Amino acid sequence: MKNNQGNQTEYVKQALICHIRDMCLKSGDRLPSQSKLRKSLGVGAVTIQRAIGSLKAAGILETLPHKGVIVKNMQVNGFVGREIGLVCLWRTHQPWSASLLQCIQLQLHHAACQCKLFLRNFPEMTNTDKLEYFDGLRRCVEQKRIQGLLTTVSFDGEAWDLFRKTGLSVVSFETASQNRGFKVVSPNMIERSFHLVRERGFARPALFYGGYPWTEMARRTFTENCSLPPESYCCFMEPEMVTADVPPDWGPTIKKALDRYAAMPDDRKPDVLIIPDDFIAMIVNQYLLLMRGDGLRWMPHIIYSTNRQIPIIPKELIRGDRFEMDIMKYAESAVSLLLNVIRGREKEERSVVVEPVLYKMEAE
Repeated sequence: MKNNQGNQTEYVKQALICHIRDMCLKSGDRLPSQSKLRKSLGVGAVTIQRAIGSLKAAGILETLPHKGVIVKNMQVNGFVGREIGLVCLWRTHQPWSASLLQCIQLQLHHAACQCKLFLRNFPEMTNTDKLEYFDGLRRCVEQKRIQGLLTTVSFDGEAWDLFRKTGLSVVSFETASQNRGFKVVSPNMIERSFHLVRERGFARPALFYGGYPWTEMARRTFTENCSLPPESYCCFMEPEMVTADVPPDWGPTIKKALDRYAAMPDDRKPDVLIIPDDFIAMIVNQYLLLMRGDGLRWMPHIIYSTNRQIPIIPKELIRGDRFEMDIMKYAESAVSLLLNVIRGREKEERSVVVEPVLYKMEAE
């Protein structure tokens, strides 16, 4: 009985923290009466009083004569309102993934949510994942131990059937390319880059791109914006799925493409390189610097993408324009969207686009 009372008290404390956050209460705002709380939460008066007492002792609530229980401090002081599941891959060679994981956990903490992490236990990559690839995920969903889910992976139909059956709110990141529903994405950076290509008057763009799962999208965007043959002016690092967690070795592919472009007649050489990836841009720039040191006079403009939290490329080293994505803003948008779905403020499924900041190279 004692354990059940403790669980009920914790449940009420979480509900009160959610109420403070969901209703955007400020210092001095009043909580619902205890009779309303008993009715809405389905617990007894003693449990309500015990939960309020705990939050009063933490300095979050206080009781004032003729006012009842009011919010004293909006900072929830480490108390948790909701438990949110975070599903992601265990990819040891992707700094972007590690940075995103950290940013999501910080944003959940800021929103008074507990992050329950589910890492993939299945070694090979697949187009869609099963719930069993993540230890404990099915159980937590079925028993409603989590109130929402953020995912960087795509789930199969069986998983989505369970999500709908249990009423679980789910927000996917763009890496979950097979998922529909609520998503947080970045814009099509190839399309954005072509706007700059036209604005600056370049005539022969070449594309360096990672590939799977967006190989066809990238090729299609290139052909829609350019009459050059993609088989000659598009270089994909990994056009097909890589199933193993191994460090990428893109150097030989990039070097081969650059050598081929350098050997072209001047009227066919690319005059601008579109590289929507910071690591690919870094490798391309390193090879170009070495080639220039050997006397190569070809100096294409570069339009590339970076991440604010992973500053691996000193901007002074690259001759070009850059789009900078803020991973913390990306994580914040996902957490905010998920909480609004849980609160019922978002009902129509949609994608939230997180815009990068464009930094243009000054005219020489």
